[in-house]
Formats: sequence, C-alpha cells, structure tokens
Amino acid sequence: MEAAAAVAWANPSSTHAAGRASRQLLEGAREDVARSIGAAVADVVLTGGGTEACNLGIRGLAAGRARVVTSQVEHPAVAESVRRLGTEGREVIALSVAHGRPPSLDELAPHLGPNTLVAIQWVNHETGTLFPVHEFAEACREHKARLFVDATQALGKVPVDVSALGADAVAIAAQKIGGPAGAGACWVRRGLGLEPVLDGGSQERGRRPGTPDTLSMVGFGAACGLTEERLSQQPRVAELRDRIEARFLGLGGVLNASAPRTGTVSNLSFPGWKGPLLVAALDMEGLCVSTGAACSSGLQEPSAVIRAMYPDEQWRAGSAVRISLGIETTAPDIETASHTFQRVLARGGA
Repeated sequence: MEAAAAVAWANPSSTHAAGRASRQLLEGAREDVARSIGAAVADVVLTGGGTEACNLGIRGLAAGRARVVTSQVEHPAVAESVRRLGTEGREVIALSVAHGRPPSLDELAPHLGPNTLVAIQWVNHETGTLFPVHEFAEACREHKARLFVDATQALGKVPVDVSALGADAVAIAAQKIGGPAGAGACWVRRGLGLEPVLDGGSQERGRRPGTPDTLSMVGFGAACGLTEERLSQQPRVAELRDRIEARFLGLGGVLNASAPRTGTVSNLSFPGWKGPLLVAALDMEGLCVSTGAACSSGLQEPSAVIRAMYPDEQWRAGSAVRISLGIETTAPDIETASHTFQRVLARGGA
C-alpha cells in the first residue's frame, strides 16, 4: 500500500494517465481477490467493506423472493439486511441454533423453493462454529432457491472456492485476513441480476456505484495473495486455541460452541462475572478481548448469539467473552493471556 500510494490517489475511472495507472492497480487487486476464492475476475464486485458486501449480496438477490431464510446467530450485517427485507413484506424465517449447533439441512429444506432467498454465514463470528454451507448450496440448487453466504469469517481460515461451493453470492472482507478495514468484495454468480443498493454512477459494471478506494483495494489484494500461507498455519492456531481453552476451563470457564469450528476464536462464559466488566478488567491488564461482534459493541447488552444458542441458560450470554487468535499469535502470548486471566478471575466477579 505504501508503494502504491503515489499512484492510487487518482480516480480509476478517469481516462488520463494518472487515472489509468490507478485503474491498473485496482484491476490487479481484483485479480488477486478473485484468485483467492476461485472466481472469475469479472464476477467480483469490490465494495467498501464486508458489511456493504453482505448488504449487496442479500438485498441484491432479494428481488422477486417472497421468503428469506436465515439463522438466529448472523452477524449484524446479515441480520439487519434480512430484518429490513421483513419490513418490506418478505416472510422471514430464522432457523434455531440451540445448544450451539448450526441449523441442519433437515431444518432448512422445508422452507426452500423458487421464491426463497437463504442468507447464511459460513463461520460464526463469535464462536467459530462452521455451518454446512456446501450441503445448503446443493439443497438450494435442487429447490431453485437463491443462496447468499457470508464468508467474511471463513476466508483464510478454511478453503474458499466459490465455483465448488455453488452459492449465488459470497461476501468477503479484507480486515479478516490482515488487510485494511473498509475494503471488501461480493462475488456474484455469472448471469444473475443483482440490484444495486446504492444509487450513483456505473462503476463495478453498474452493481456498485461510487469511486473505489484504490489504495485499500491494493491492500486487500495483497492480503488475498497470502491466503494460502494463512491457511497453512491454521492447525498451529487451533492447537494454541485448544491450549488456552484448557487453561480457561480449568479456571471455571464454560465453552460456548459446537464442532466443527475454526481455530481462530474461543468463546467462554465465566459464572459470577458480567462479560463487559471482565473485558474491562482484562483490558486494564493489557489483554484485548470482547463480548461479541465489534459492530454491536457499546450496547452493553448480552451477546445475542450466545443467548440464541443457549436459550435455557441465559447466564451464558451475560458472562460470555470472545478471545480471538491469529497467525501472529504465539505460544508465549497464550502463556501471558492465561496468567492474566488467572489474576483477574482471582479477584472475583460482580
């Protein structure tokens, strides 16, 4: 991005020399993004982040669909898009996720049909639980339903190949793979009409108007170019997650999740503590954790995801803490975090 800054300032839609140079950077980034998900370059719509990509994929595919099927634990970018479709007259069905498990194909299948749009995540953003999206995609094709997949938490953690997946639209985001915030993409199956959610110019083949942030897209493309390296390190990250979970369970924590799941997130509840107070206490010790999605932070409400997963154990949501790990996480980091948790928990909750 630093190297591209001298060129990326120009509007890539301009026909002068500076604009053409910026366009070359933008299209190079698009190629990198497309390559990382097994897509054709022309089918990748660049967006201003994962939230916009989710909105575009869901609302763009909703035309002519009277029913929208989702889950109770979607990221706000998906949940709020679906909620708005409901206010516009669509029937909305939210599949349950009791005891932390994702919805099954048997639960989804009765709601499928030509008038149905399914909007579902690949990996849960608070627990790392994997959803059976390949099974969902096959069933959606069989019943002629449309399928949108939020893969923002999947890219770089599990192999993503949109051509093999069989969905109709897939959203990804740069910041989830080490790229800059504010850059994302929505892959759309060739031949599908996609209603834009913004009004304006004809950029992105008329699917996403507005001048793109070329510099951020360069960073996005560079991060996508490192996806295979990130994937190769996931077993090591999962081993570190297992190690820290064993420590936390020994300190009285209760795991909120179901297998299979990625190794990059651990969600535990600590009886006797309120999640926000525990997060604040850990922050004062230099350890950054959260109570849920950053998009919902500041609300001071128990995690809606954990509340939906464990409706008969509401204390879990109120005391839940999410710990994130990445390829940068080291074994000494795990030791430091474990000791920090031990010191804080020893003070007692409130």
